[in-house]
Amino acid sequence: MQIEQSASENNLLAGLSADDFGILSSGLVRVDLPRGTELSVPGQEIQYCWFIEEGIASMVASSRDGQEAEAGIVGREGMIDVATFLGGSSSGLRSFMQISGQGLRIPARTVVTAYKSSATIRSAFNLFANNLIFQIAQTALANASYSVEQRLARWLLMCSDRLSDDEIALTHEFLSVMLNVRRAGVTMAVQSLQSAGHLKARRGSLQIVDRPGLEDFASDAYTALDCLQSVKNL
Repeated sequence: MQIEQSASENNLLAGLSADDFGILSSGLVRVDLPRGTELSVPGQEIQYCWFIEEGIASMVASSRDGQEAEAGIVGREGMIDVATFLGGSSSGLRSFMQISGQGLRIPARTVVTAYKSSATIRSAFNLFANNLIFQIAQTALANASYSVEQRLARWLLMCSDRLSDDEIALTHEFLSVMLNVRRAGVTMAVQSLQSAGHLKARRGSLQIVDRPGLEDFASDAYTALDCLQSVKNL
């Protein structure tokens, strides 16, 4: 069954013209994306792209000895993997669903063909890629310049933006990878933000209870990222 543009919850697709969406629509298939679903694997040829409608995908850099750190996240504002239309046949990052949801799968070759055939698709996809690169740069800055607590605040705010929900389902194990700290450091950071009244920890989830306070605490770790075109407006 062909996907109607009005039925898509992906902002990147929804922002295309009807003609541009029509170029992609025949290849789109709606799929469930449970937590942990692999979307791209370093060194493997990219077979599909994924337009996220619900949930959050994480892009992770890995070392040879198994160390991992998150480079960026993608929700309903965009897609995995931009390497496809930027000329790459494989990705340097591992991408997987960090928070379960659903999305639209499409063959990578269909995305490449559409990107080459339409200047307006190129413009929309390039803008998203530019915003994603900026996010990755901000993540590097945050990791180098801000405390674990501020980085956790930034990450929670970014997730909340993409989920439209103040309760975020996750585990300390995932947070350890996202923040590139040991689980004990994650626990201390969560306890610190909870003691300050910014969030409430539940088993398997964190709930933001004071968003303005959390934004103030995150400082430029979050607001510098938010200066680019807001994911809420893409």
